[in-house]
Amino acid sequence: MEILSNMRRVVICISTLHRPEGLTRILRSLAAQTVRDPESVALRVVVVNNDPDDPRPASEAGRVQASTGLDVEVLSEPRRGVAPPRNRGLGRAVELTGEGDLIGFLDDDEEVKPAWLSEMLRVKRDHAAEIVTGPVIPRFEASPPAWVLEGGFFDASRHATGSTRPWAFTNNVILDATLPQRLDIWFDESFLRLSEDRHFFQRLARTGARIVWAADAPVIDHVPASRTTAGWLIRRMRTVGRCVAPLRRDIDGPFRAVVATLAKSPVWILIGGVTTIAGSIGGGKAWRVRGRGWIAYGIGLSEGVLMSSRAGRPSSASD
Repeated sequence: MEILSNMRRVVICISTLHRPEGLTRILRSLAAQTVRDPESVALRVVVVNNDPDDPRPASEAGRVQASTGLDVEVLSEPRRGVAPPRNRGLGRAVELTGEGDLIGFLDDDEEVKPAWLSEMLRVKRDHAAEIVTGPVIPRFEASPPAWVLEGGFFDASRHATGSTRPWAFTNNVILDATLPQRLDIWFDESFLRLSEDRHFFQRLARTGARIVWAADAPVIDHVPASRTTAGWLIRRMRTVGRCVAPLRRDIDGPFRAVVATLAKSPVWILIGGVTTIAGSIGGGKAWRVRGRGWIAYGIGLSEGVLMSSRAGRPSSASD
């Protein structure tokens, strides 16, 4: 599909690394979009391959384009991480768009329903928002342990459509294409694995951009069995904790961010310890994992202050 100058352009950015099946799935779901909008929309997808030696993203995108007509462009970004490929994709999207156009982000382990884009556009129009985000619904690739469901570790956020949010993430979002021009730095590459997207949208919100919620525009997140383990969930909480001080630094200033974060660290460790004990007495594994996760979060808070890298290095490659 060629992008025409008289149509409203929507460019969706997707970063990918060694997930050819997931990439095919998200591309096919985008090809199936049924946009019901007063404006004509031209959709293009920019895929950024984070391993230039892997030919599969280009071949998979080519197959989808040939069979569906979806306009797909594949770029490469050799620098590994989360922020570099997102910056590469955003840079290309900015080149392709202008005033009145939109840029979106999705992940390569997701898929969207046919009405996703139409609903995002409707909410944006009806609520005069610069940015629209929505829920992420888990779909487990294998039946998760009962304690995972009991603990609600993957439950989606719930808010009313049109409600204002303080930030968004790149797993389900569209934004005015001119907004990135407000920032000197887009996705901060010192965040190694997590929260660079929240940081990006948090800073856009501080420029006056309004972020609203679209409750009826969910994306489906395919969750592998490797993420439904206690170890993965606890490591994830530690990594989240490491990001708090850097995220607050831009809002509160370095000194206040450090003091506030260090003050909260022992509190979360104490809460986590009590919860873990309660789980051991009779609360069950969900309580124990939740408690250990809060302990890890408290440790991560201190690490985020003390480490030279903003997000710190992840505990393992699976973080």
